[in-house]
Amino acid sequence: MSTIPLALYLWRRIRQVGIQSIMGVPGDFNLNFLDYIYDVEGLKWVGNANELNSAYAADGYGRVRGVPGCLVTTHGVGELSAINGIAGAMSEHVPLIHIVGQTAKPMQDHHMQIHHSIGAQPDHQVYAKMAKPVRCAEAYLWDPAKAPGMIDNAIRECFLQKLPVYILFPIDLTEAPVEESLLDQHIDLSLTSVVNKKVEDEAVRSTLAEIYKSKNPSILVDHLVHSHGREEAKQLVRELELPVYSAHMGKSFVDETSPFFVGVYNADLSAPGVADAFEASDLCLALGWWASDSNTVGFARKMPVDRRIDVLERSVIIKGTAYNGVLMGPFLERLTKELDKSSAPKVNIPKAGKISQAEDHASKDITQSYIWTRIGELLRPGDVVLADTGTAAFGFPDASFPENVTYICQTYYGSIGYCTPAALGVDMALREKHQLDPSKPRGRTVLVTGDGSIQLTVQEVGTMIARGLQPMIIVINNDGYTIERAIHGARQKYNDIAPYRWDHLLPFFSHPNPGEAYHLAKTREDFEAVWKKDSFINPKETQLLEVRMDKLDSPWRLTGLLAKRPGMKEYFEKEGFTNIPK
Repeated sequence: MSTIPLALYLWRRIRQVGIQSIMGVPGDFNLNFLDYIYDVEGLKWVGNANELNSAYAADGYGRVRGVPGCLVTTHGVGELSAINGIAGAMSEHVPLIHIVGQTAKPMQDHHMQIHHSIGAQPDHQVYAKMAKPVRCAEAYLWDPAKAPGMIDNAIRECFLQKLPVYILFPIDLTEAPVEESLLDQHIDLSLTSVVNKKVEDEAVRSTLAEIYKSKNPSILVDHLVHSHGREEAKQLVRELELPVYSAHMGKSFVDETSPFFVGVYNADLSAPGVADAFEASDLCLALGWWASDSNTVGFARKMPVDRRIDVLERSVIIKGTAYNGVLMGPFLERLTKELDKSSAPKVNIPKAGKISQAEDHASKDITQSYIWTRIGELLRPGDVVLADTGTAAFGFPDASFPENVTYICQTYYGSIGYCTPAALGVDMALREKHQLDPSKPRGRTVLVTGDGSIQLTVQEVGTMIARGLQPMIIVINNDGYTIERAIHGARQKYNDIAPYRWDHLLPFFSHPNPGEAYHLAKTREDFEAVWKKDSFINPKETQLLEVRMDKLDSPWRLTGLLAKRPGMKEYFEKEGFTNIPK
């Protein structure tokens, strides 16, 4: 019987399921098994500036690549540093594999006071216990005989549930021999074993019956679609030919150039006509329904349960009746296949009105009313645009995207600084996808982040440059936390940040051509000129565009939301904010 080290088994399994890039930070409890990455063809170590960034980067990779992101940390200090990023992936349904290098088994059995531990009789598993709520499965590799099966099960659960998993690897098991032939049997990633076929049959029949008898149905594409049924949702939308709306967290999941797409539904803060048309539907096929405050304009949606069919990741709820054990992807695929188009209602497609022209529409400055729609117009099919938590998250719903653009905004978890490392993972994924299929153009990574957000995770720009990546980084330099100023403390020092010289960032991180890759836009004319530069719009290396904006200039949707609170309109007027609702 031919054997291989357990560490090699792990990395070969990781590569078998399609993962190519490993994020993380080396530490003395993972170094030995990191060596085996280099023995697996097609697998590469990326490395990051810190563990939090590595979790964010793996998240971005997992959203775009079609396989989970993967990161490696070390016992205690490393795994705890990553936990915020893992929690974000858990919150937003992003598949991640977190491999933690742990102390040796005898050290744990004897509660030895090994560095990175807590107390005189440390429990070396205390950190793994802390992380239990932010994972759907784990593999504690105590027994080499059982370890391969546990690794396989954790990877399978990651694929099936689209959530983070942990693999906890004691350093003394690195060289433990396992049977190599186990790798001949690939992990079963099919969904058939977890689908309740009988219940699925009932859910499909009932859903089609509801569609056929409705008079004015519509489709809402929401958050859970991105991980659990994006391609299936697109196909169903094309076949049904009904009015389609996206939620904030569902933006870009369907083609916004389609004649059936009406707009982004943001309750009373939608574009004119969108909310009235959507709320008049007698049936809403809600794909991936997600009712968080940040996705519903403070729980302002108006679509009651008795007019909804909620297609969730593992259930379908038809007007309040739950059909459990039904998975979104296979369910949507069956709906498309079994749909009788002649029985489906023919519905006039509403047209959204235009948002009122901003008072500053003729300004020469770069303003909130200008920049988001303009970036949308400048995107190309295949691009991935990342909007960090802040004004970008409130501005981009007004933009119309070309077909096949992916929009990433961590709307629910909302950890500022997330998007910069996530952009690293995204661009790594886009590069790999292009290498696998050179016939398709390589999409661009367009990162839009505030000067406050990027300061939390700016180190990863150095990793982008070192790894030869080519993101387009747009930094909104508006002197601090504009979104927080709008909420409270417009002129308080806690909403100020240390001013950076952004023109020094690229040379600091050893960019090979910093003078050519840094761009500055103080006016709309400057901004337009940058987007005419071939080096910026067709990047071959990391690009940085600094955009100067006023610190009290806010998106209309942000001030509109906050103006619902007593006294906020008066606050906006007193402090001098823009886009104050009438």
